[in-house]
This record gives sequence, structure tokens and C-alpha cells, in this order.
Amino acid sequence: MASLLRRRHTHPSAASVSAHLLRRFSALPDLDPSPASPPVPAPTLAAPAAPRASIIDLQLAVRAATDPDRLLALVASALSNPDYHRLHTSRPLFSLAAARLARFHRPDLTASLLDQLLASAPPTPGILARALSLFPSPNDAVRAFSSSPPAARSDVSLSALLSALLRAGRLDELKSTFKSAESALGVAPGCASHNVLLHALVKTSEHAAARKLLNEMAKKKFKHRPAPDIISYNTVLAGFSAKDDAEEFEKLLKEISENKLEPNITTYNCRVQWLAKKEETFRGVELLDVMESKGVLPNYVTYHALVQGYCKEGNVGAAMRVFKKMKVMKRREGRSDLRVSVHALTYMVLFRSLVESERLDDALWICNSCFAMKAAPPFAAVKGLVDGLVKGGRSADAKNVVSKMNFLVNGDAKVTWEKVAGKLSIEEGAPSSNP
Repeated sequence: MASLLRRRHTHPSAASVSAHLLRRFSALPDLDPSPASPPVPAPTLAAPAAPRASIIDLQLAVRAATDPDRLLALVASALSNPDYHRLHTSRPLFSLAAARLARFHRPDLTASLLDQLLASAPPTPGILARALSLFPSPNDAVRAFSSSPPAARSDVSLSALLSALLRAGRLDELKSTFKSAESALGVAPGCASHNVLLHALVKTSEHAAARKLLNEMAKKKFKHRPAPDIISYNTVLAGFSAKDDAEEFEKLLKEISENKLEPNITTYNCRVQWLAKKEETFRGVELLDVMESKGVLPNYVTYHALVQGYCKEGNVGAAMRVFKKMKVMKRREGRSDLRVSVHALTYMVLFRSLVESERLDDALWICNSCFAMKAAPPFAAVKGLVDGLVKGGRSADAKNVVSKMNFLVNGDAKVTWEKVAGKLSIEEGAPSSNP
């Protein structure tokens, strides 16, 4: 046993792995097998695990491909290979392939790949919806839905089509498609499709129309309207929050409770953002305990609203405590699903407020955290930090900040930063501290 533990294994380089994967999925054979060395059949027990491993290998090959035509050929050949069990349902694979082709600026190949997926897959609403969400053009999405078999058409796939039109900003076409869906497409819009329409109405500031539609969904006498879910209420709630309509906002929260709908993270984020906007951020912090008791995990939107709210109120000490709590929760063992990775904007808001409040130690810590993320803080705030450090006899810290900014800032912003840096006066002072 000890000898086995001491045994060293050599690992192939990343380049050799990528090359091997590309050869493996090539139409050309890698090496001709020798007649003297026939392949050894795999054990029967290992067979079920092979397809899953093959899909993972295919994803790695797609990621390593540097030619878009080659990438398309890899996935297309796998679609026609019966050895890939349930390949059509692999959301990560097709999302990755579409993203890679988008980086190559080849929307034509993306559309071709998704057309091949739909042609070879069983006609199901889920697969059609996934393809519609990945088509680079809404025209492709409309074409794919119009040519799809009836078995693939449902509220799920219809909502994906409407979402494609929403992303493209074709709101009039979205509304007309929704209105004629049952007669022209053979699909009666359900809750998912209604939610997309609600989103479109809120986006165009048609809040009264959105409220009317939500009311019809909530009343049983409108048989053609499905019952609303929490997403329906969240969509309209966010709209009235943006409109700053306190009366409707509170009414919607009451209706959510009366209809016994369970608030989710979006509901709580709407409430936290509302309270922060009203300069009642402390009440938003109290909601964190409620969320915890309900099993709803806060995300970066939650914490950004709290940090921004406290900064707006001038309470940077409380903002810093919330920020540190977020960092602690992210590191907490077993809570990696919190999704509270800090958004760069949160750093910027907090950094600016700390500089204005002359909390230099905290500001320097946030500034160095920005540098670690390769994000340049706001120039005016950096100037304020440097001036404050020099004034406090910490010229070495100030020089370090300027040096890192000189290294980090590039492109068009370089000229602006050089003008700011040229006006800085950094004198020799005390040795650098490391807060």
C-alpha cells in the first residue's frame, strides 16, 4: 500500500488533451489499429457510464475547437451517433456550442446547429424551447416554431418564442403573436406565456395594462386566463417599484400573501430594493433573517441593494458590515450555492462612499480587492484615496495604488487616468501599512 501511495503519475498537458479530444471526434481516424493488438472489449458493468463520459469529452472538444466549421462538425456528427444517449437533452453542451459560435461571429452556423438538433431530436416542447432560446435571431426562432410538429408546441415552447421576440425588442410582434397564438399556432397561452406578456407591458411602462392583465389572471371568471404564479406578481411588483407607486406596491405584496403564493428571491429582492430606495435599509437587513427562515438564499442583488442603500443614507459603517457579512456567507462551508459573488458595481459604490467618509483603511482594502479582480475603481475616488493617504503620511501606500492603476488601466481610459495621475502629489512618507 505504501508503495502505491508513493507512486507518481504523469499527467498530460492541457494542449495534448485538447489535441487528443479533437482527434477523437474527428471524422478521420486517429491511428489505424494494429491487427496484432485487437481492442479489448469493455467490461459489461462499465457500459452505462460510457455515454455520460463521452458527452463530457465532447464538451471539452467543443471548448478546445478553434475553427467554427470544425466545431459544428463535431456536434453534428455526435447528433447522428446512436452511442450518445440523450444527447439532445444536454443543455450545457448546446449552450456552450452556441456561445462559442457567437464568439466566432457565426450566427449562420448556430442556426444550422439548432436546426439539426430539432431535426434529429424527439418533438418535445422542452427541446424546442431550448433551441428557441439559443437561436441568434428572432426570425430563426419564428421559423423554427412555425415549422415544428404539433407535439412540440405548448405553453413552454410558446413562451420561449415570445421571449426571443422580447429580447429582440420586437414588442408589437410579441403582442400580436400572443393574441393569435391559439388560432394561428394551435397553442393556448398559459401562465408562462402570460408572464412574458406581463414583462413586455412593464418594459414599455404600460403598468395599467399589466395590472389589468394580472387581475384577470387572478379572477376565476376569466376562463381564458391562467392563474398567476409568483413570477407573474414579481414582474408587476418590479414595475410598480420602478414607477415608485407605493400604493400598488403594497397592494401586490398583500395579494401575494392572500393568494398563498410563496415569495422567492426575486420577491424579496424587490422588497429590499424598495426599502433601500425609501432610505429604510435597516428594514431590508431584517428581511435577511426572514429569508433565512424560509430557506430563500440571498444573492448579489440582495446585498448590492443593501450596500447601496446604506451608502445613500451616509451610513458607510453599516454598508461595510453588510459587505463583510456577504463575503463571510460566500466562504461558509456547505453554502456555495448562495450565489453571492460580489458584483464589481458593489465595490465601486462602497469604495466611493468610504473615500468620501475618509475611512482610508477600509477604502484601501476595497481598492486592493478591485485590483485583484482586475477592475479599475473610479478615478476621482482613487484620487481622493491617494490624497488622503499622502496627507496621513502613507506615501508608500499611495505610490502602490498609483502603480497598480498605471498597470491596470489601458485603452481609451489610459489617457484620462494619466491626466488624473499627473495632478497627484506623492511625497515620501511613512512605510506602507497593509490593512
